[in-house]
Amino acid sequence: MTTPAEKQPAGNAGGADQSAQKAEGAKAAEPPKAPAKQPSAAGPNPGEKAGPAKKPKANLPATQKPAPVAKPENPARIRELPKPKVADAPPSPRFRLRHTMLVLSFLVLFLGPLLLTLYYLFEVSADQYHSTTAFSVRSEESSSPFDALAAFTQTGGTSVSDADVLYEFMQSQPLVQNLQTEIDLITIFNKRPDDWVFHLGENPTIEDLTSFWNLMVTVSYDSGSKLIEVEARAFTPEDAQLITAGVLAQGSALINRLSQVAREDTTRFARADLEDAELRMKDVRRQIREFRNENQIINPEADVQGQAGVIAALEARLADALVQRETLLLSPTRENDPRLAQYNREVEAIRRQIEAERQTVAGETTNGGRPLAQVIGEYEELLVDREFAETAYTAALAAYEQAKAEARRQSRYLAAHIDPTLSQEPQYPTREIYALLAALILLAVWGTVVLISYNVRDRR
Repeated sequence: MTTPAEKQPAGNAGGADQSAQKAEGAKAAEPPKAPAKQPSAAGPNPGEKAGPAKKPKANLPATQKPAPVAKPENPARIRELPKPKVADAPPSPRFRLRHTMLVLSFLVLFLGPLLLTLYYLFEVSADQYHSTTAFSVRSEESSSPFDALAAFTQTGGTSVSDADVLYEFMQSQPLVQNLQTEIDLITIFNKRPDDWVFHLGENPTIEDLTSFWNLMVTVSYDSGSKLIEVEARAFTPEDAQLITAGVLAQGSALINRLSQVAREDTTRFARADLEDAELRMKDVRRQIREFRNENQIINPEADVQGQAGVIAALEARLADALVQRETLLLSPTRENDPRLAQYNREVEAIRRQIEAERQTVAGETTNGGRPLAQVIGEYEELLVDREFAETAYTAALAAYEQAKAEARRQSRYLAAHIDPTLSQEPQYPTREIYALLAALILLAVWGTVVLISYNVRDRR
C-alpha cells in the first residue's frame, strides 16, 4: 500500500529538507534544556507510565527505509530533573590582591634596586684610573758538572719557580703592609669618601686593606710563558702609577732576596765542603809525619829503591866474578892457581852481601823496628789517602771559588717589559656594563621569586 509520503513527488523532497533544516536552526536558537535522565539498567520506574512513542514522519525516497528513532523521555520526568551546578567563579578581590602583590614585588625586587644602582653608577660613583705593568723573572745560572750526572742518575727534586712565588706574593698581606709603609695605601684609597662602594673607610684593619687591595689590583699570570701582569686602579692616574711602581719594586726586592738566599746557601755549602776537605788533608799529612818520626825514615820507597839498586849492582858484580872464574878454569892453568882462589873468595863475598841486602829488605829496618815490607805497605796507604784528600780539597776549593763568583753577580732578577703606565682618562667603573648586569640579575631574582610564589600557591 502506498503512503502519502511515497506519493509525494520528488520535487517536494528538496522543500522538505529545507523545512527540516529551518526546524533544526530554530531548535539550536532555543536555550538549552536540562539533559534528560537516562533510564537505568533495571528498567523504567514502576510509578511512571510510558506513553506511546510517536514516530516522526519524514519524506524519504521509496527505496530508503526510515531509521529507528529513540523514544523521548517523559516531559514530566524532564521537568523534574535538577539543573546542573555551575562552577563558582573565583571572587574578584582575590585577583586584585594577587596582581597587587605582583606589582609590588616588581617594584621592590626589580625597579627599586635598579633605580638605586643607576643612581649610584651615574651620579655617585667616582671615576677610576688604571695603570698597568708587566714583568718576568730572568735567571742566569752556570751549569754545574754534577748536572750531567744528575741527568744520568735521575737525581734531583722538583722546585717551585720564582714566578709562582712572585704571583702569590702579589696578593699577600706582607706586600700590602710594605706598600702601606712606603706609599700610604689608606690615604690613596680614601680620596673619594662620597663613593660608598669603592671607599675604604677610616682606620681599616690589615685584613680589610688586603681585601680592598685584591678588589682594586688585578694580577694576571700566564703559567706557560711565566709572564705576570699587574693592573692597579685609583682615583687619580698618579696614584695608580705609584701603586704599580711600588708593586714592581717589591717584586724585584723579593726576587733579589730569594737570589741572595740561594747564593748564600750555595756559598755556605761550598765553604763547608772546603773546610771538610782541608781538615781531612791536614789529618792525612799529620799521619804521614808521625809515621816518618816513628820509623826514622823519610821515604821507605826511596830506601827500598836504593837497596834494590845495591842488590842489582852486587848481582852484576857477581856475574862478572863468575865469568872471570869460569874463564880461568877453562884456561890451561893449574888448579892451585892463586887467582882462582881469589875469584872464589870474591864470588862468596858478593853472594853473602846480596843475601844480607835481601834480608835487610825483607827483614827489619835500620832501627830494629817492624819489617820493611809492612812499613812500605802502611806508607803506601797513607800516600793514597793523601792523594785522595788533595784531590777532594782541590775540587772543593774550585767549587768554593765558583760559588763566590756566582755570589758576586746577580743570577736572578726581575725584568719589566712594560713599565708602569700613566692613564689620561678614566676607564672604570664601566657604568653601562654594570647597569646591564644589575638589570639582568634583578630580573632573574624577581622572576625566580614570582615562580616560587606561584608554585607554592598552586600546591595549596
